[in-house]
Amino acid sequence: MSKENNTPYYIGLGIIILIFGYFAVTNIIDYVQKDKVVDSNRSEDRDPVADKFLYKFNKVPDFEFVNQNGDTITNETLLGKVYIVDFFFTTCPTICTPMSRNLSIVTEKLAKYDDYRSVSISIDPENDTPAVLKEYAARYNANDSIWHFLTGDKAATYQLAREGFSSFVGESDDPAIRFEHSGNFALVDQEGYIRSRKDAFGNWIKVYSGIEENGFPAMIKEITEDAETLLNK
Repeated sequence: MSKENNTPYYIGLGIIILIFGYFAVTNIIDYVQKDKVVDSNRSEDRDPVADKFLYKFNKVPDFEFVNQNGDTITNETLLGKVYIVDFFFTTCPTICTPMSRNLSIVTEKLAKYDDYRSVSISIDPENDTPAVLKEYAARYNANDSIWHFLTGDKAATYQLAREGFSSFVGESDDPAIRFEHSGNFALVDQEGYIRSRKDAFGNWIKVYSGIEENGFPAMIKEITEDAETLLNK
């Protein structure tokens, strides 16, 4: 068949492609306008909090520790509460002091809510007995009914930090430091799920920085706001 004879065929094919393209683009615009496009970063369980951009991560694994008063505290104990978690140890010579100071600020702001708790878990249970934790809590005028300082099985603690909260913990080769850990806070909702927001670059974060690091300030304001969002929903 000559090129001249093919011309009507190609013209017809082009018209068909244009028509299908028009309807495809129209449908895409309609879906976007009606919010039918699913963002892969969104929580599958939409709720009033999800609409305020708090993503629902994994549920906190089961745990059982003892607090500064010798009371057993578990993940079940904290169901129905909004709480912030960090990992620390009382003889820490580096980041623990600013972390605890910042968590103290957050705790003071959120203490007006009956369903709020702060939870600091020791990564040095051999040294951090309930009595030692009691003394440490007193440094920050911690209200025992609101702020739990926990200690327990070391292996269980490390597993909880790494697998449950995606937080680094470990022993240090430096005898002056002894332990290393990330300086993060995690926010947990009433159902036991870790919740968080997007960072300044639009990426979902799982934890909030509890200290000033690499030129970025501690996310005290952000985690306080997000905890209040959960508490007020």
